[in-house]
Amino acid sequence: MDRTYDYLIGIDGGGTKTLARVVRADGSLLAEATGPGSALRNGAPAAWDAIRTTMRDAFALAGVAMPPLTRLAAGMGVAGYNVAQWAEDFRRQAPTFGALRIVSDAVTTLLGAHQGQPGAVIAVGTGTIGVALYADGSERVVDGWGFPSGDDASGAWMGLRAINHVQHVVDGRAPHGALSAATVVFCAADGATKTTGRAERDVVLDWLSQADQAAFARLARLVVAHAQDDDAARSIMAQAGAEIELMAATLDPGRQLPLALCGGLAGALYDYFSPDLQQRITPALADSADGALLLLLRRDLSFF
Repeated sequence: MDRTYDYLIGIDGGGTKTLARVVRADGSLLAEATGPGSALRNGAPAAWDAIRTTMRDAFALAGVAMPPLTRLAAGMGVAGYNVAQWAEDFRRQAPTFGALRIVSDAVTTLLGAHQGQPGAVIAVGTGTIGVALYADGSERVVDGWGFPSGDDASGAWMGLRAINHVQHVVDGRAPHGALSAATVVFCAADGATKTTGRAERDVVLDWLSQADQAAFARLARLVVAHAQDDDAARSIMAQAGAEIELMAATLDPGRQLPLALCGGLAGALYDYFSPDLQQRITPALADSADGALLLLLRRDLSFF
């Protein structure tokens, strides 16, 4: 970087939450905070509001007044930035930072996991995307198509299958079990309308009428929780594991790259991978927020 800023900020803007990490000019950590999700599917104004709020919270936690944005350098990985129109809107509405670099959160996850070196990463959270950087500087992306047509094995993908299973159960096409019972209870609690005494079908339909990607992703918790005592939940987890296997093979057919799995569901899926894939997985060296900071510190990171 050509000039000195008061602080550097790494932003990991995901679908479920935003993480803001603030470091001093010497690289030491000042503070970090989490806030609401800033995925671009909800619009640029909402994303910027979540990011600014989370940044202010980080400085407040440190007991330090946040400097003017012109005195801050920010690196950001934001979910949905791979969609051209969303990216254009987000950048056009950006406030004036002293320095600003923005990429998708998949890229910052890759940078953090392998510290800018060749490697592959599959991020499994609200959405799913796989990214690889090869030794020759080329790269490859798999999935990241978005919900509901893509993001295989993601939380939203699992939730969609859970609610489809409940529909079969309510119709009488499948027997009730732990997952379907828990999902109906979830829909009643998560919905915005009165549910006391209402039929299961009406409860589920009301929930569906206002459910977004994040709401479907919340259902993934039930799938994980009941994978040991419900056949439908276990089947969804097994299907998700198979999708991750396919992504890994597509990103690195020769099995030459270190592979990190990141995101809130990566650990839950581990037992559903083949022994071969389990042996290939390496711990991420750092997270997406650190990858965003790396964007600011290294000039050679110009890919993607």
